[in-house]
Amino acid sequence: MPNIPDARKRILDAAAKVFSEKSFDGARITDISKAASVPSSLIYYHFKSKEDILEVMIQNCLDEYAELLQIGKQDDHDDKSKNMVSRLENHYFSFAQNNVEIIRIMLFESLKKNARRPPIFQFVEGVVENDSEAIKSSASYHLEERRVAEFFTSLLPLCSFLCFQEQWCDYFNILPKDFGQLFASLIAETHGAYHQNRIRSECNE
Repeated sequence: MPNIPDARKRILDAAAKVFSEKSFDGARITDISKAASVPSSLIYYHFKSKEDILEVMIQNCLDEYAELLQIGKQDDHDDKSKNMVSRLENHYFSFAQNNVEIIRIMLFESLKKNARRPPIFQFVEGVVENDSEAIKSSASYHLEERRVAEFFTSLLPLCSFLCFQEQWCDYFNILPKDFGQLFASLIAETHGAYHQNRIRSECNE
């Protein structure tokens, strides 16, 4: 077996690009081997199969996201609303850009009609599981509402922003920085409104 430094990481990085370009179903181990400049035998040394590669990629991304969530672990709805733009610009955008290929793959895989456990839903689970006690202990706390709010007014828009950012900027001739700032401000108005409404409900308890 050849001694190739950082072989596992090279394989994962190459797989992310190949899966993103050709889709998971359309990609082959030989495609990953070529993109990573490693023999196929080395890929099978580190991973059991193409499915194993995808599973490891997704888990690594989820683990990194779980660490990111610790930043706002103690936040209540008021904190989340006030800090939303700065958190997006200073933390979440950076995470998202570093994992954009994997996020695109997870979104594609989640859109499959036969996906029993859509990978993108695991991000929602992570958010809800990391909610502070201040949020969970509120009489107005509603688990299903919380999941829907996080997914449809925060996570899904962010994924769409990432997947279409480059094409959007080219098509509408807008600078990526300006586009990012505009997106962050609109998320603050929409998803932020959800947190503000939760604050008002708590005040009326």
